[in-house]
Amino acid sequence: MNLQQLTYFLTSAQKGSLTKAAEALYTTQPHVSQVIRSLEQELGIALFRRTGSGIELTRQGQDIRIYAENALKNVSMIREICEESTESTLKIAANSSSWLAYLGGDYFLSHIGEKLKLKYTECRTEELLFLLQEQNYDLGFLFVPTNKMTGLEHRLRKRHMVYTELLQSNLVVHSGPKSPFYGRDFIEPEELDQCSCIQMEDDFYSVEELLMTHKAFYSGRCRLKKVVTTNSNHLMIRMLQQTHLCNIGSYWYRGNEEEQRFGISVINGFQGTVSFGFLSQAGRERSKEAEDFLQMLADMVPVMVPVTNE
Repeated sequence: MNLQQLTYFLTSAQKGSLTKAAEALYTTQPHVSQVIRSLEQELGIALFRRTGSGIELTRQGQDIRIYAENALKNVSMIREICEESTESTLKIAANSSSWLAYLGGDYFLSHIGEKLKLKYTECRTEELLFLLQEQNYDLGFLFVPTNKMTGLEHRLRKRHMVYTELLQSNLVVHSGPKSPFYGRDFIEPEELDQCSCIQMEDDFYSVEELLMTHKAFYSGRCRLKKVVTTNSNHLMIRMLQQTHLCNIGSYWYRGNEEEQRFGISVINGFQGTVSFGFLSQAGRERSKEAEDFLQMLADMVPVMVPVTNE
């Protein structure tokens, strides 16, 4: 039994015709018939029965089809592993961040012509932890309210992970030209009462929850109006650019908001309340690609400075 026999068998089963299978396999019908017949002889069973419109699987053929599909899938996975051994791979998971996504694109562009595979996944913090632990992602970038860092670090110790802080940032309002907050450097928390927002899906570590530590919000006197909830960073940017909606979040790089066509306003009293950094697995040596990416990020550290109104 060989891979050609299994491929011809599965293609014939899918097409329901030896002639159509031959067309899909770029060969002749007699050749397909010969390969199928040799497989049937080797197995000692009939895999197909002829019908008025073509062929159909026998009961035994239906059972074997399942195993044949799994066999070819496993062969494909083995080939992918072999290919990856000759390629460099960087797998990054991150909380939603248009700036970090830009950096991922820049990193890939800087390696054009090299055998590099980049996998970049945006997700909530819980999924990020899973990807690093179970799927062997190299790095996980996230924003964490500083008042929740102790709890996070306790969880990370149990998972044998390490958090490296890059900076402490501010809680900010992202807004577009149609928002009343656009162009403002600073906003008072009380001004956000009934503010119409677009926010990412709820996460235990969502930074907008920091507002609940302010007396106007925990007392119920002020509240946010979450008009749109999404997991799409693309929708977030589009809505900020074209509507009056704003977003409560943070940032790590103050540089391309003009390109994005939205502004950043610091919420007074919440300077330095968001930690931005990355997760890695304790005791695991980072790949050259991961180190290169971190160095590219480190080159931007001088502009990653929290803004104050002093």
